[in-house]
Amino acid sequence: MRSRQRAHQFSTANRWILTALFSAAAASGVIAQNLSFPGVRSESKSPDGRFVIKNSDSAGENPVHALTLVDSRNGSVIKIYEYRRHVGVLWSPTSVALVVNDYEGSNASHPVLFSAPWTNEFVDLREKLIGFLRSGRGAKSVLDNHHVYFSAKRWLSGDEILCQVTGYGDVDPKGITAQYVYKIGAGFRPYR
Repeated sequence: MRSRQRAHQFSTANRWILTALFSAAAASGVIAQNLSFPGVRSESKSPDGRFVIKNSDSAGENPVHALTLVDSRNGSVIKIYEYRRHVGVLWSPTSVALVVNDYEGSNASHPVLFSAPWTNEFVDLREKLIGFLRSGRGAKSVLDNHHVYFSAKRWLSGDEILCQVTGYGDVDPKGITAQYVYKIGAGFRPYR
């Protein structure tokens, strides 16, 4: 009987510790929310809860979908991005930046970066990567393949995000996969 009691107490303590660790990680922003739009949910909160990205759909407009940033502290609302098909939103753990992965077609995707102070101006990470690669690091694979998917995968820190390029086509018939890190304010570097 005592061993059962101890096992139950141990199990309860482990659940409490895991719950506390998960809650602390979520509160500190280590776990960033990655949501797709359009979808079941129509909004994505920043890790600190201050900002909300809201998705709206309008069959009568072109493009059909739009993302709006709402500041819950001061009530400001900014339409930051319009898109045609679907997107993924990935908040930085510090809530001062977010990436929108725009899945613009069946053969292409690319990420755009927004950061505080919030406006509807963004950094086109695809264009930044092409500029980086043109210095002799493989731009042909990104520019001349038929299918190139470029997306932000996860934040490595509050100002660095891991990005990945996959694709195939005439230049790379067997396909390519490459990873890069983008640091806000500094640019790209290969991921090692």
